[in-house]
Amino acid sequence: MTLNVMTEISKLDQIIKPSGTMLISNKARELREKGKPVIGFGAGEPDFASPEYVVKAAINAAKDPKNHKYSPVAGLESLRKAISNSVMSHSKYAVEPSNIVVTNGGKQAILTALMSLLDRGDEVIIPSPYWTTYPEATLLAGGKPRFIETSKENDFKISINDLEKIKTDKSKVLIWCSPSNPTGVVYAKNEAEEIYDWVFKNNMWILSDELYEHLIYEGETTPSPAIIDKDLNNTVIVNGVSKAYAMTGWRVGWLIANNKVINLAKKIQSQATSNVSNISQLAAEAALTNGLEITQKMKIAFDRRRRFALEKINAINYLSCIKATGAFYLFVDVSHYCTGLIPAVNSSDDFCNWLLEKYFIAFVPGEVFGAPGYMRLSYALNDEDLSEGLNRLEKAIKDISG
Repeated sequence: MTLNVMTEISKLDQIIKPSGTMLISNKARELREKGKPVIGFGAGEPDFASPEYVVKAAINAAKDPKNHKYSPVAGLESLRKAISNSVMSHSKYAVEPSNIVVTNGGKQAILTALMSLLDRGDEVIIPSPYWTTYPEATLLAGGKPRFIETSKENDFKISINDLEKIKTDKSKVLIWCSPSNPTGVVYAKNEAEEIYDWVFKNNMWILSDELYEHLIYEGETTPSPAIIDKDLNNTVIVNGVSKAYAMTGWRVGWLIANNKVINLAKKIQSQATSNVSNISQLAAEAALTNGLEITQKMKIAFDRRRRFALEKINAINYLSCIKATGAFYLFVDVSHYCTGLIPAVNSSDDFCNWLLEKYFIAFVPGEVFGAPGYMRLSYALNDEDLSEGLNRLEKAIKDISG
């Protein structure tokens, strides 16, 4: 019998990259399974357990047979009302429950939003460093990523001049994230409003990722573009419960948009995942209706760790990072050690692999965020691990110096 040659799969295999943050987490997990004392600075998730009232709500939901069935594609009405109320209370803009679609986490919200906005070849402007999903979701939706390079000297912020230089007649969406993943940078009110004004004047969309809106430790809070664009003519918001409520594994996000975008988003979701798990939706509803008290407690811990890590990093020879004031990340300049000072280490990717294999500390290399020469440090881990991990980093640098 003659065997056929394997038929080719989609060319997406040559275009789409796997999640760089997940790759690091998987490497760290494999080393732990081998008994290695790995400390992970890679994962973007709080080390806290989900609130007890969230867990109780899920248990009660699981016991109710009505939650064992399909529910509306857009999400449970009670959850969408809770999102609407929370947005008004904390984010200071009004949105009707009918303008909300509940998604399987923030990633699905981003992909669905881009699929709802883009036609093939449309350009999406993405400030760099960027969260790894933005360009890949753009490609999956048929769009073309266009990157704005930023610098540490300007706190990794974009300006109107940057936007003017990169804009073409195919520019359709600006992806916006403040506080930023991966840099922790927060735009001031006037800085953000200048960007919003430019987007609206150019009749483009702004896709605002607001997952970290409640995690700002000092200085101004970035206003949502929806405060200005009240009818959501040019604005789509993405948010969820994963970061502010320590619920990364529950997979509940949402997108907020005008009727046209929402109706298309519902069509897409109806053919992709139908509804989000009812158990998770009711757990998310409990999170939102119980307010931000738990979040405030987490913020106190995150801020303490942030200050500790900033001081520690900036005291290590030839390492530095800007004073990040939001999210739970520091973006560390390690370029000095990416030039062959260490055998076979010629990039931040090499440097992070060296740290993981030799000192069992896991960071995410800047390459996956479009910023070689840097690494992302998540300080959303307990104080003991944070201290021990940074001590290992300090030792690693001292070992290089001899």
